Amino acid sequence: MNPFFKSSDTAFAHKQYQETMPKLGLAPNIPVFLPPNPLSRRSVPLQGEFLGISHYDFLILRLPSIPGLVKKLLPHTRVEVRYLTEGAVNTFTTEVITHSFKPTLILYTTYPDRMSILETRKHQRVSCALPITLTTAHGDAVGVVWDLSLGGCRVAIELKGQSNLRQLAANDTVVLQTVLSSDGQPSRGVGIIRNVEVAGSRLSLGLSFDENNKSFIDALSGYLDLVQVLD
Repeated sequence: MNPFFKSSDTAFAHKQYQETMPKLGLAPNIPVFLPPNPLSRRSVPLQGEFLGISHYDFLILRLPSIPGLVKKLLPHTRVEVRYLTEGAVNTFTTEVITHSFKPTLILYTTYPDRMSILETRKHQRVSCALPITLTTAHGDAVGVVWDLSLGGCRVAIELKGQSNLRQLAANDTVVLQTVLSSDGQPSRGVGIIRNVEVAGSRLSLGLSFDENNKSFIDALSGYLDLVQVLD
């Protein structure tokens, strides 16, 4: 018998919504937010962390050990939980089952029977592995696009030694070239760097595209349509 549930609990029984409700795409250690903060009248949400899940049974959340918080989250209290995944805000309502206080405040809650998803990105993104060449003020680079949309992309570049490409920064302009059509002809566009991440020899760039470059955007749109059909 699970120590957190009484014999009368139905947490492990088959739920009717299991036939239609997909499993939550929650990965361990991702941040979760409880809006509104039960201890604050302000609109700032209470931030916690997702620890684990038993699909269609219960969730495990870690919350900050704030005096008085447990009294606001007693068993059967309904709380709203939000988390972010790939540009979408996921929201569901759950009910507190019980707590654990050591080594920190752990909250056990019921598995939600419904979920609302709000897309925050203007353009739908697709995963890919598209070779690309970049021309920048700090040198040329060959990389791979692994996240692509009509509005921008993410590019991974393998750096060699003390490459000048490490000097790239947000708002820098780059010229990009990649093959987007079946005829093998490269398409040429302009991108603006929005964020830069460097981890060892791996450089990751977040780019937004110049949507005034009609020929590039048209070619990109055709490529994305094809990829989404084949996905």
